[in-house]
Amino acid sequence: MMRTLLTAMAMLLAAATATGQSKKQAPAAKPKLAVSIVVDQMRADYLTRFAPLYTGGFKRLVTEGHVFRNAHYTHTPTYTGPGHATVYTGTDPSNHGLIANDWYDPALGRTVYCVEDLEVQPVGSTREADKRSPKNIRSTTWTDELEWASVGASRVYGFSLKDRGAITAAGHYGDAAFWMDDQVGFVTSSHYASALPEWIQAFNAAHSPASYLKGSWDRLMAPSVYESFTGSDERPFEGKLRGASSGSFPYDLAALGAGNPGLIRYTPHGNQILIDVALAAVDAEQLGRGTHTDVLAISFSTPDHLGHLMGPRAQELMDVYLRLDLQLGQLFEALDARLGRGNYYVSLTADHGACDNSNQAALDGFAVRSWSNTELQPQFEGLISGLSLDEPGVLHIGNDQIHLKSTDDDDWELVRDAIMKHPAVQMAWTAEEVRNSCDVKATQRRNAFDARSGQVFYELKSGHMNYGTDGCTHGSGHAYDTHVPVVFMGPGIPANASRWERVHPRDIAPTWSMLLGIALPSSATGDPLPLQ
Repeated sequence: MMRTLLTAMAMLLAAATATGQSKKQAPAAKPKLAVSIVVDQMRADYLTRFAPLYTGGFKRLVTEGHVFRNAHYTHTPTYTGPGHATVYTGTDPSNHGLIANDWYDPALGRTVYCVEDLEVQPVGSTREADKRSPKNIRSTTWTDELEWASVGASRVYGFSLKDRGAITAAGHYGDAAFWMDDQVGFVTSSHYASALPEWIQAFNAAHSPASYLKGSWDRLMAPSVYESFTGSDERPFEGKLRGASSGSFPYDLAALGAGNPGLIRYTPHGNQILIDVALAAVDAEQLGRGTHTDVLAISFSTPDHLGHLMGPRAQELMDVYLRLDLQLGQLFEALDARLGRGNYYVSLTADHGACDNSNQAALDGFAVRSWSNTELQPQFEGLISGLSLDEPGVLHIGNDQIHLKSTDDDDWELVRDAIMKHPAVQMAWTAEEVRNSCDVKATQRRNAFDARSGQVFYELKSGHMNYGTDGCTHGSGHAYDTHVPVVFMGPGIPANASRWERVHPRDIAPTWSMLLGIALPSSATGDPLPLQ
């Protein structure tokens, strides 16, 4: 009788639990493929600004996915290396170690590149610049944890035009990270392989960067459509493609690309070659067809290359995004055909945003200006040289930090106060203040603080740009650089969902860990995003 009663109670409890789960939506099974997309220099407003014109992948992500519209990085400088590493490790640069793209190492007395590794060899090229690996990343990535959880059965492939975009995605244990040599195509280093796979060699032979530079590049839609979003085609302070006589459509890619295959980085073809090689990997490596979840990670570098050259208001940049929308649609449709719709998850974000050109903003009446580093550095050094320091001298200025010879805290305060007299500087802090202050701006620097960091930190005023005359840059802790899109799409994730509370890109890795049922990356400090 007791066993019958217990059985009946268990059945009732199971039924109640099942009913509760059905209301919340049952969790989806592990996907065949995890698709991680990072768009280099994608401001959050690009997802909404051109939304009426999107018909492909961006539209699908918004209508079928869950969009977090108020995602901000919490570190500075906001550069490619730190941003990508944050996305994949789930923590800030102070923990994962990539505190900038390049940083000054006082112990070495030189600048260090974020993914440099002089102990590995280039594979597929002979360039010293391809001696690259993830050895400077101090945390595991969520892709590393997936490899560990599957005992290496999961296959992880990272692709980018930039080495740091591919390496941070593939992590320490990924099967491959491929980046582009403008002359030969996709290459890697001996950290990942001793030779290029045959399918990559075949891809490079048939799809060299130069082979994409044919015909002309013109607007996808009527000029009037672009004018309604950006104004005139050739605006002041927009850079020009190398060899171009003007900054206006159309562009003769065959002529401009002759002897200059690197031009592909500044055209929509830079995104297309990544779509093509990614799908070649899906087919050659049978990604998504095994018993464990595989990873396809793509970092689209062209928006950053072109954005730096022309700025966020250029018709050329708008056209790159309209075409990237179609290219992402091509990717998703190809995965639907190969794996079946609903058999993969997708995340999309950016590594940083971008500012408007200060010179253009000044023309429009905004009290900002552009400063070149050749101006700022001697001006800062001039302000410091007049101080009576215990040990005078500046070792290095970069990444909005000043490395001093002096180890005296009082000297650091003198330098801080002197720097704040510069008209471009909004605020400055000593290293001690960065470590202890609760100020949000100081916290951004603490989130990238390291033993290799400087003794004085500073922030330029909002809208002020440390760059050349044309184009734009990024790196600050202001909203235009920290605010990026975050979207998740896949089975069990509510469609056409949107949230406005503040979240962070460091939350992406923990979210992937929860979706895949794996451990968090070793230094993760982010929180899983609420996808239900």
